[in-house]
Amino acid sequence: MVNEYRKTISIIGGSGFIGRALATFLSKNDFLVNVLTTKRINARSLWTVPNLKVFEFTNEPDSISIAIKDSDIVINLVGRLHSKKGDPWGKDFNEAHVKLVKNLVVACNKLRVKEIIHVSALGVSESAPSEYLRSKYAAEKQLENFSGKFVLLRPSVVFGPGDSFMNLFAKMQKYSPIIPIALTKTKFQPIYLNDLIRIIFSCIDMSKNKKKYVYECVGPEVFTLYEIIKFSGIYSGRKAMVVPLPKFVGLVQAFILEKMPGPTLMSRDNIASMEVPSIASDNKEFVFNLENPTSLHKVAPGFLSKNK
Repeated sequence: MVNEYRKTISIIGGSGFIGRALATFLSKNDFLVNVLTTKRINARSLWTVPNLKVFEFTNEPDSISIAIKDSDIVINLVGRLHSKKGDPWGKDFNEAHVKLVKNLVVACNKLRVKEIIHVSALGVSESAPSEYLRSKYAAEKQLENFSGKFVLLRPSVVFGPGDSFMNLFAKMQKYSPIIPIALTKTKFQPIYLNDLIRIIFSCIDMSKNKKKYVYECVGPEVFTLYEIIKFSGIYSGRKAMVVPLPKFVGLVQAFILEKMPGPTLMSRDNIASMEVPSIASDNKEFVFNLENPTSLHKVAPGFLSKNK
């Protein structure tokens, strides 16, 4: 897969949950890795990783160009789950999703980068019910202006050590014996962190027969939100009662959580996103065929037990 010279890969959003694991993996596989982050301190766990440099950047083409100079491939992992409401979407969604990809494309075209791998999300569309999903779709459309090859990866929720999904539900059950939540019948097909990294790795230097590739990235099992919350509790040593709420009550709950101080745990836009099942489509041509995908039941007991 790798040519005779050492490829340089730049990761935007490399200090996050997926980014830290991916950057470490690529470094161990003899790539030169640039990690782009808005605050260098956020990537402190990567400072001592060999073959890796950390760059601070601002959301402007010139700043991005400096950080990705001499890159063969750029991987964009940036995704923001919360934003104040806006039209057609909130300012934070626009900045992190649409504007960033637009500026990235300008920088990559200027530097003649060969490939962009963009991690999006399942359920994106122009008419999706949430601002998050619509803005992620708009970000994908920006890539049509890229002169090189690009790969769109649309994963379901990603689970693993340090995730903000199953670990969040495990921690909630640590402090409350009852978890009231809406849309508990929503279906997810969660993918293990290491499996997503395997997919990204497979997309590096794949066949160049096409300009654009689109893959849905999912795990081997489909669960309802209710089941995921229950498994999070069981594997972390707790068994809180999950109480399904009507959607309108869930929206009221989310509105209250939006107004509380500290990081937002849930928003009304999150509720809207969950109206769209996060599972693979019927068109198997678009589903990445990963060999031996990892079952949630195999690895979740290990990393969730740390929440005891």
